[in-house]
Amino acid sequence: MNIPNRLTMTRLALIPVFIVLVFLEVGGFARINDFIAVVVFGFASFTDFLDGYLARKWNMVTDFGKLIDSAADKLLCCSALILLIYIFAVVCTDLFAPAAMFAMIICLTVFAVIIICRELFMTAFRSLAASRNVIIAADMPGKIKAAAQMFGIVIILIAPDLAAFGLTLAAQIVFIAGFSLLALSVLMAIISFVLYLVKYPDVFTDKPVVKAEIQSDKNDDCE
Repeated sequence: MNIPNRLTMTRLALIPVFIVLVFLEVGGFARINDFIAVVVFGFASFTDFLDGYLARKWNMVTDFGKLIDSAADKLLCCSALILLIYIFAVVCTDLFAPAAMFAMIICLTVFAVIIICRELFMTAFRSLAASRNVIIAADMPGKIKAAAQMFGIVIILIAPDLAAFGLTLAAQIVFIAGFSLLALSVLMAIISFVLYLVKYPDVFTDKPVVKAEIQSDKNDDCE
């Protein structure tokens, strides 16, 4: 197994570590568990960039790497989105007034559903396109979505530990900033979804397609 694929497998191995850290709301460790989870998530996200960069630089791109890299990205980001709902529905329920908190939890749930459904759709869409000799190029809305989603998750994850230290105002500001980034991510996800459907209508037809584009980024889905 080459180094890029090992980095991808490391990212997969870090997912359960990340999940366990978020759930470790035990004693004094509850004040820092999310900080540590953010570090793990950040490192795992960095390996996403690094493995692709090294694979292209060293000409080590493999079918196994493409498959596992895509799966690792989706598992990491989707796990984080689901955990955000848990954090603010169970752990950090008094950050805002009950009505506001309830509304935000519903929004986070909707955000997670939209993003996860798009991930599943894009996986099927890319597979179908590849079978028809079409390589889907990553578009700018997709790239913005990926960046906003990653930073939004990281920022929101910090909020519970800030609240645990009594820094309620800071936790509220951090939460709103992360929430806004996730809202932007969802907007970009919808826009890019529509653009893909408009740009590649032949993917859903039965006529032969020979069109192909150079993929500008290895993946815009863990988005």
